[in-house]
Amino acid sequence: MKTATVCREIPCDHSVAERPRYYAGKVITHYDLNLEQDYFRSKLRRHNRMLHGWGVVCGALVCKLPKSKENGTKFEPWKVVVKPGCLLGPYGDEIIIDCIRTVDLRTQGVVGITGEPCVDAVDPWCSQVVQEPSGGKLYIAVRYKEVPARPVRVQPVGCGCDDSQCENSRYVDGYEIAVLDHCPNSEDIPPGRISTKTGPIPECPPCPDEPWVGLAEVEIDADGNVTIDNCICRRLVVSLANSWWQCSDEQVAARPAPEGGPEGGMNSPAPPVNLPRAVVIRAAQPAERLQPNSENTITVTGENLDMVKRVDFGSGAGIAVAGFEATPTQLVVHVKLDSSAAAGPRSLLLRDADGREVEMKNAVSIEGTAPTGSNPSQPAPANQPPAAKAQASSSKTASKRPRKTPKEEV
Repeated sequence: MKTATVCREIPCDHSVAERPRYYAGKVITHYDLNLEQDYFRSKLRRHNRMLHGWGVVCGALVCKLPKSKENGTKFEPWKVVVKPGCLLGPYGDEIIIDCIRTVDLRTQGVVGITGEPCVDAVDPWCSQVVQEPSGGKLYIAVRYKEVPARPVRVQPVGCGCDDSQCENSRYVDGYEIAVLDHCPNSEDIPPGRISTKTGPIPECPPCPDEPWVGLAEVEIDADGNVTIDNCICRRLVVSLANSWWQCSDEQVAARPAPEGGPEGGMNSPAPPVNLPRAVVIRAAQPAERLQPNSENTITVTGENLDMVKRVDFGSGAGIAVAGFEATPTQLVVHVKLDSSAAAGPRSLLLRDADGREVEMKNAVSIEGTAPTGSNPSQPAPANQPPAAKAQASSSKTASKRPRKTPKEEV
């Protein structure tokens, strides 16, 4: 139950920053061994409290206790069960409830030891005091409890003749499930969304006042009938145990390179395009001009290009692959353009032996179609007089203009 105790010692206020140093000839005592354990336990508690927080990680649901297996609609009065779960205590301790524990709401609770059979030992000489509450709301909470175990006989020190002294040779991680009249740490700051973009410099969280982790709010009536709410007094810890993803062999197409300008031209390096565990395209550098009815060479740089078994530009592209030479970092492709190839960009397709494909959009671009009967290898005169240019332009315009009929001329 809640008390008004002011003087207390909070474990997370004291951190062990010293550990023993071992060297040849050192006399090791139990103080050194205990100090080493305290040092690493202190670091683990601080890590859990500052990086993960505290609360319920998973499980630890509070449920009603059925009276019999045949009829599950009737429940035991005054009793609830706590299912297995994993928790982080307010002081950074790990709390493991590894079996179902029955809690009588008329008592102060139960104590369990992790890893041991979940059978409550019956002491014929001393039993818990049972006191039926008058009704109202109670709270189920759990805290970490270190339980000494395995007593052994200790040899007397000095000249003592008492050989009956015993010491516990083990500490076992345990827990204590209690019935409280208040929700522990109910005045905490309400939970908020985690933001990794902007925000103030965070302050270190203060050490909590109580070691309890709330599990559920339980409301009982005068007859002991139980109503349970597992959300009101439960604080949850963010866990990544169920967060994962799976790799996929789906192809990823490169984003087309922007047109125009030296920084976004056709020859600028494109974003990496990954074929899982295989080919990676870094850039495609075609010839300066790709014109119909001509032969060209395209150089592709990247990684694992020696695994490429087939290169093409897709059906209807008007580009035929005459052959290619592949090295781990470079792929040289010899292509031939059809005379009927339309102007525009083309996508480059690479396939490996397993049939996996990677596509690089807008890898090359075909210039305008050459005039019929002209030789594509002879470019048009560059220094054409302005008058000739104007005459050619007017002749083209006149040829495109529709001829009027006699009736229209009238």
